[in-house]
Amino acid sequence: MQGTNIELLERSPVPQAILKLSIPTVLSNIVSLLYNLTDTYFIGLLDDPVQLGAISLAFPVFMLIQAIGNVFGNGAPSYISRCLGAKRYDEVKRTSSVSVYVSSAATIVIGIAIFVFMDPILRLLGTSEANIYATRAYLQVIVAFAVVIILQVILSSMLRAVGKVKEAVIGIIIGTVLNIVLDPVFILIFHQGVAGAAIATIIGNFVGVVYYIIVYIKGDIPLSIWPKDCRPSVRIFSEVLKIGLPNSVSVIIMSCSNIILNNLASGFGDHVVSAYGVSGKLIQMVFMIVVGYVTGYMPFAGYNYGAGNFRRMLSALKFTMLSGTGVCLVLLVPFVWLSPNFVGAFTTDAQIIDVGVRFLRAQAWAVPIMGIQTTMMVTFQATGQAVRAMTVNMGRQLLYNIPFLFLFTHLWGLNGLLHAQMAADYCTVITAVLIGIPLLRSLHQKSKQQTDNF
Repeated sequence: MQGTNIELLERSPVPQAILKLSIPTVLSNIVSLLYNLTDTYFIGLLDDPVQLGAISLAFPVFMLIQAIGNVFGNGAPSYISRCLGAKRYDEVKRTSSVSVYVSSAATIVIGIAIFVFMDPILRLLGTSEANIYATRAYLQVIVAFAVVIILQVILSSMLRAVGKVKEAVIGIIIGTVLNIVLDPVFILIFHQGVAGAAIATIIGNFVGVVYYIIVYIKGDIPLSIWPKDCRPSVRIFSEVLKIGLPNSVSVIIMSCSNIILNNLASGFGDHVVSAYGVSGKLIQMVFMIVVGYVTGYMPFAGYNYGAGNFRRMLSALKFTMLSGTGVCLVLLVPFVWLSPNFVGAFTTDAQIIDVGVRFLRAQAWAVPIMGIQTTMMVTFQATGQAVRAMTVNMGRQLLYNIPFLFLFTHLWGLNGLLHAQMAADYCTVITAVLIGIPLLRSLHQKSKQQTDNF
């Protein structure tokens, strides 16, 4: 099929294929995280804890917007990869076009609702009289141009689904480099503060989307953004939503979890909210590197599952889980030993640094298991295992993190708040492995049958 890496998905050695698909995705995630850290860094140069805390307070709404993109950004690639494996190319075009237009329409509706209810939303986020203005300024820009953010997520994820990882990465790099260049201009030169960070983010995303549109309309990929291919069907919505919706709901619940954490943290002082804002970015950096690595395995798994090549898929699953754990162990060292340097790079406030380092070192205990957790999650998504995907996605926050935030804070105060997420991650991994055992047994049995037949 023109415009796809079929040779890579079907016949290349498994380690070589996974690395070729994963490394560009890791690089794109690192680049994306750089611009998130750049926002925090240049806001930190203002030496204003209020504006630094505003980014953290606004983050749950930013996550809510991304949740819309995740419905199609995770659900569509899974279905597209399986359709490619089954040689259903017309369905690939329809799914990609439907994803673009439906997600854009949903984002506009949600954006209008956020503007209408902006004041109660700000109060719900835990803003104080000191930081409500800065938080509002940041959100107004992000929400007004949320469609741009959503399109970048969806267009890049669908390119990865057909093996066009290089093109997906280039778009992210273009947007990120532009964002990094514009951050100091809007924040420091034009004195726009957190609003300037939001403006730079939107401009970077917009240019990245323009690049993706050019890639799509060239016509050498099996994907489509043309209105004529936007022909929704029950099958498309069913396949996309059964994977994408649980993931999206999980992000919304995670957003609620962040609101709860910010409200609980504010009870210990504004410096704790700012400390979580800084350390949370660094925790996300490690998590996104691991997720980027494992996400490269998704199109490979989905394609071979759809093609019925279970032996090849199982081999990829084992390699990804082992190598992903190795990546986690490598990341653990700087995460623990260099945490004071990381936090100190964004602020000079001694209280923020102290609490931020404690946050990082508490979460470090969960880093070694991230490879297992993400590999199981991606496997469920790639194979269309909706219930299992939903259980892990929603369970991490709803079953474990939110209850642990209240329980641990009640029992151990700030120290309990610091360790709640780490405990939730361990419970999530145990759950993922337990509910994944039947799927792994099934794949192993099918792989054995293919070996015997061969």
